[in-house]
Amino acid sequence: MSKETKLAKKEAKATKKAAKEYNKQTKEYNKLVKKIDKKNAKLEKKASKKGKPFTPIATPTFEEAFAGGGSTGSKAGKIIKMIILIVLLIFVIYFIVMFVKYQAPALTGGNEEETTGEPATYERYKNKHVSTTTPDYPVYEAQKLLKQVIHDNWKTIGFSSDVSGGSINYTSNVENINNADCYIFNAGGKKFAVSEKLQSVYVYENGTYKPITFKNVFNNNPCAMQGLFFLFICLFAKNKNHL
Repeated sequence: MSKETKLAKKEAKATKKAAKEYNKQTKEYNKLVKKIDKKNAKLEKKASKKGKPFTPIATPTFEEAFAGGGSTGSKAGKIIKMIILIVLLIFVIYFIVMFVKYQAPALTGGNEEETTGEPATYERYKNKHVSTTTPDYPVYEAQKLLKQVIHDNWKTIGFSSDVSGGSINYTSNVENINNADCYIFNAGGKKFAVSEKLQSVYVYENGTYKPITFKNVFNNNPCAMQGLFFLFICLFAKNKNHL
């Protein structure tokens, strides 16, 4: 291929490219003129309503619009892209700073117990009274006792972990179990009963209350045993006199 032919092809490509660019610029220029005309029309109406002189926006010539080369929207596009990049950069810097400053909270003993399923540790419940010689205990005392009983017997009750640290809710119901009035509680998805004298704790299973802890009326109560023995002697002496 001769040099003349190559030059002719290059000139043809350049001419075609220039014509394409000119057509593109012409379309963009026409759009620009229409926008300016619409805006001038709105401004003219507003000015006429307010009685003010109207100063139209000057419409640039084709050469002025493309004096810098390229399309009219190229500068605006570059500015928008620059703004977006700056905003993204600010966000990236912000998140990097926050990540560096962030410190994970240290796990406390309570959290470790919850995650590992280990039994909770707290001061053991102590009943300072003898169960049969004192009046009925309030609900909160029965709740403390139930908490300790669950803590000591959670495997026997059937729990997979110690739930004594969870909520123990009083149902506001009292039921008579084994001739003793009992407070009814819900804990860990199970139903429990605690006698008002704190002598027994039951768990409700298969339609019946099963004792977890149970103290007979006279167990661990020397005074009650002595009273019963004295009553037995009196009855025996009375019957002997009749004989």
